[in-house]
Amino acid sequence: MQSKIGMLRTALVAAALTGVAAVCCGQAQAAGDAAEVTHLRVTNQVILAGVTRLGIDLGDQDFYDSGQMLRNLISRNPEFAGMMYRSIFHCQMGGPARCVDMRQGIQFPADFWNGASYEVLMGAAAGQRGSVTGSGAGAGGYALALDSGGRAIGAGDWMVVEKNFPDDAGAGWWPAMHGGARLEIEHADLPPGLPVDQALRIEASGAGQSADMNAFFDSTAGLTFLRLRGHYRLSFWAKAIHGPAVMRVSVEREVAGVSRYLDESIRLTPLWTQYKEEFNANEVNLPPGTVGVRFSVAGGSALLDAADLEKMGGDASNHTVFRDEVLETLKELHPGVLRLMEGRAGLGNSIDNLLARPMARERAGYLTRFERVEDIAIGIPEFLELCQEVGADPWIVAPTGMNLEDAGKLAQYLAGPETTPGGALRMAAGRREPWTRAFGTIHIELGNETWNSLFQGESMDHPAAYGRWANAVFTAFRAAAGADAGRFDLVIGTQADYAGRDIALLAAAPQANSMAIAPYLMRSVSQWANDDELYGPLLAQPEQMSREGIVAEATRSAGGRQLAVYEVNLHTTGGTAPQAILDRFTPSAAAGVAVAGHMLRMMRDHGVRDEMLFSLPQYSFRRSDGTLVKLWGSVVEMGADGRKRPQFLAESLANRAIRGNLVKVEIAGENPTHDQPPGNDGVSLRNVHEIDAYAFQDGTRHSLIIFNYGLHDARRIRVEAAGLAHDANATLSRLVSSSPGDTNEGTIKVRIEEEHLAGSEITLAPCSMAVLEWTE
Repeated sequence: MQSKIGMLRTALVAAALTGVAAVCCGQAQAAGDAAEVTHLRVTNQVILAGVTRLGIDLGDQDFYDSGQMLRNLISRNPEFAGMMYRSIFHCQMGGPARCVDMRQGIQFPADFWNGASYEVLMGAAAGQRGSVTGSGAGAGGYALALDSGGRAIGAGDWMVVEKNFPDDAGAGWWPAMHGGARLEIEHADLPPGLPVDQALRIEASGAGQSADMNAFFDSTAGLTFLRLRGHYRLSFWAKAIHGPAVMRVSVEREVAGVSRYLDESIRLTPLWTQYKEEFNANEVNLPPGTVGVRFSVAGGSALLDAADLEKMGGDASNHTVFRDEVLETLKELHPGVLRLMEGRAGLGNSIDNLLARPMARERAGYLTRFERVEDIAIGIPEFLELCQEVGADPWIVAPTGMNLEDAGKLAQYLAGPETTPGGALRMAAGRREPWTRAFGTIHIELGNETWNSLFQGESMDHPAAYGRWANAVFTAFRAAAGADAGRFDLVIGTQADYAGRDIALLAAAPQANSMAIAPYLMRSVSQWANDDELYGPLLAQPEQMSREGIVAEATRSAGGRQLAVYEVNLHTTGGTAPQAILDRFTPSAAAGVAVAGHMLRMMRDHGVRDEMLFSLPQYSFRRSDGTLVKLWGSVVEMGADGRKRPQFLAESLANRAIRGNLVKVEIAGENPTHDQPPGNDGVSLRNVHEIDAYAFQDGTRHSLIIFNYGLHDARRIRVEAAGLAHDANATLSRLVSSSPGDTNEGTIKVRIEEEHLAGSEITLAPCSMAVLEWTE
């Protein structure tokens, strides 16, 4: 609906920022006459001292879109590692030697867990360990038969079960066998000096036999996210074990005519040897096509291990395992916090596995609806190195199923001397000094969305039970952290839509410092007749959530505990909006304005210090209705020339400004409001403020972030602040677009423009965000 301008009145609004930016989400109309001016007076009254820049979730490494984050472009399982599987069971029926989990969604086959080890985490048999002697459907659920001799498992006990599966030879690859060739895992004959536990054995010595081991990346149909430009090296370890054992290696992009960059036949020796094959590529105007890397053996048998394809040269200062483009992108965002949560490959890990060197790490699974995982998780050591390079505090999601010894080892790795088991692992990885010396705060969150059945296998969906377990883990963690225990923020996660769970959760977890929520915007969109219907509810929802919605409820339920945001973005997975509407909604300029405003409002109005946008990569998500929604990633592709979504650009602009203390901003003069009628996602709110502002002070450095949430009218803003002279001593940046639905999906339509501000007056276009910086 058309905005209704409220009567001129004075209101107090808190605000803060350091940076310079403006987001232009609509065609600017002429600002009103001289009387229609909004006056912003920046005060010295501190609202929140020592603020933290907005953060981001690192997201999952993958092989097909912007999630191709590691230097090694064939990183799914380059060492042919085995798999550990670890899942949490809720023993809803117990007995002397059994546990029956009756939750829906458990799809493990019969005998899957035979021979596994178990440990009871909580309940009548807490602390008991043993072996699983049988497993499968039974007694109305999935039943585990346990070795005898211990206490009876109580109804309601929580148990973690773990088993190793070393012999899945093709995991993480696409093998093609011909003429009876086969793959096996070799455990004894391994490359010298490498921390690997196994290698791949290729048996293709029979007549007519051949075997291809294929790895693919940049494989999203019709799209390209990673251009090969520069000098590359394919390295691997191999050895002949029977017959002539000629290994043919190739790298090619599968486009019309095929762009083949490497095609070599190598006669292997009977000794383990590292081979290095190099090539150049300069992809500029090639059409999209999958890149394939192939190792082929015919008429012989060979061993293969430690495959690696990397770009050579590049940024000499990048000492991480991540591509230069990833590091550049994160430095541009300048996050205050970086969160490590790998929903596919990380949550079933042991702490030993997460702390191991990459080539010594296994694949790890946990989900009760699967029985195989093909990817190796990014480890804690590599993640900490990335955080240090980027200048962000780390937020580590630790597996819910880790035991108390695991908790102590993780604390020692991060904070303890090298004489402790965890400290010795850190020392062996080449770092003597505890990681607590590198960061202001290290956040440890126990599990990811333990209430969510989508993560069943690592979840504890009873809030009091999860709270008790978190308290036990955090108690062990603090004890092992010693003198540096205060450098950690220990976090429990909760469901933003269900604040009623929080009382029992918090009562059971006094050791937790913070309670984290995910207050997503726009879960459902079914009205889109015009921009008011489509974008009006989105721009009003942050204020609605803060005044009377789930953020206000979560703040009340936190009972004085620090509130944090572990994920936030749009979440448009429901509703009837067609593909064309979704394409100009979720990655839009309006979405960038709304998400940034939402995060800043939670900082000011609710004291939230740590907030993470979800997430860095992921191009799209397929909804249940078959439409593809441009979630959850904030980049289309990474690098200096990469296309960033408006959520990324708006956060990066805000982070230029966020430093020091958040101080109060007073609003006088024109302070327009409108009533948002019932619309998408159930948003309905009277007196939605169209102007909002946030100010930050850090010594003599000042910044101001200003939003115009209205969709129709440009606004004249006059700033009154210490040190802001009426000459060109301030910098103003604008995130410019021509409409609220502009995106950067195909071409760049939303961009940042900077200028010097002469004077103290700014005109804000409709649906816009501006950042002003100056120094006294």
